[in-house]
Amino acid sequence: MTDSRLATRWAGFGTSIFTEMTELARAHGAVNLAQGFPDFLGPDRLLRAIEAHVGSSHHQYAPGNGEGRLRRAVARAVAASTGVERDPTTEVTITTGATEAIYATVNAFVNPGDRVVVFEPLYDSYAQAIAQAGGVLVPVRLHAPDTEPGQAAGGWAIDWDQLDAALAAGFRLLILNSPHNPTGKVFTEDELARIAAVVRAADAVAMCDEVYEALVHDGARHVSLSSFDEVRHLVVRISSAAKTFGFTGLKIGWATAARELSSAVRLVHQGTVFSTTPFLQTAVAEVLEDESWMDGYLTELRTSYQAKRDLLRAALVQAGFDVPAVRGTYFLMASFERLAPGRSDVAMGRHLIETRGIAAIPPSAFYARPPGPLPWLRFAFCKRDDTLRRAAAQLQRPTT
Repeated sequence: MTDSRLATRWAGFGTSIFTEMTELARAHGAVNLAQGFPDFLGPDRLLRAIEAHVGSSHHQYAPGNGEGRLRRAVARAVAASTGVERDPTTEVTITTGATEAIYATVNAFVNPGDRVVVFEPLYDSYAQAIAQAGGVLVPVRLHAPDTEPGQAAGGWAIDWDQLDAALAAGFRLLILNSPHNPTGKVFTEDELARIAAVVRAADAVAMCDEVYEALVHDGARHVSLSSFDEVRHLVVRISSAAKTFGFTGLKIGWATAARELSSAVRLVHQGTVFSTTPFLQTAVAEVLEDESWMDGYLTELRTSYQAKRDLLRAALVQAGFDVPAVRGTYFLMASFERLAPGRSDVAMGRHLIETRGIAAIPPSAFYARPPGPLPWLRFAFCKRDDTLRRAAAQLQRPTT
């Protein structure tokens, strides 16, 4: 956009790489493994609940903080998964998706000029929310597995020196995404303990984006930062129904936090969307309340997604990519260094669409300051098996 009337805080944001790669994929009839949305329906159990609640629920404004039934169901689910008890009346807020919860949280606590620590590569919505609040994004690098720190750590490695420097300079908010998009990293309990110590020393708020909490593989265990007693009062924990149930269009999210933090998040939520669709809320509540069904569903979900990950990973490795272990989310980061040394990730992304009919995301889009050339692409495996098999076949095409 060239119109000078655009607010300066938005000047650095143009057409996203997601839009560019999706449009290029459409033009070439490519298999779209770029965007992280399933190409299959979510569970029939939830579909049936939605159909029933459209007719049985009210169609007017929901309570601003969320339907009581869903807030109670979320509180029970959060307690079961994290061990953290939250009062559904004062400490659970239902939002229009996790993205709105992110926006509300950042804008609740960040003043113009405040420093916000984010681990990069980072989900692009964080940078936009920080810019809207007038904050200063402070990136802390996750070193890639092909770097010296990454090799020493056996995967994506936190730059602890950068985090210590951020603490020394002071910060208002820390954003933590685990399981992590785009790397698939599941932060360990030891890493979380060290992050908790930094948050406490800074007396900052931690916003924990845990939307992929149900999507862990190979026996990995997701641990929430909110489960650490010393920072429980400083954590806003965000999750949603979208990733767990495979309905990215559902837009039912939630933020759980201590009463004082929840009050601040609710104030911004009230001033933006105010409330979200009532019959979707009560339908999600009905499914969350069915704990026996949920246990079986989540077990099947993890088994299914791990198999999808393995299918795509094997195809990428056979095609010459290097693919490190992925313990969470439904994304794979694959290195093309041996296939096309020196090529940029954006150029490789376009090349892959044009020559093999596969769309992926160049991860330089996830950096505030890319660390030089990035020989990586991010692939989404939240697709039907036949979609992934088609992609596997097309990956055998030559790239030159």
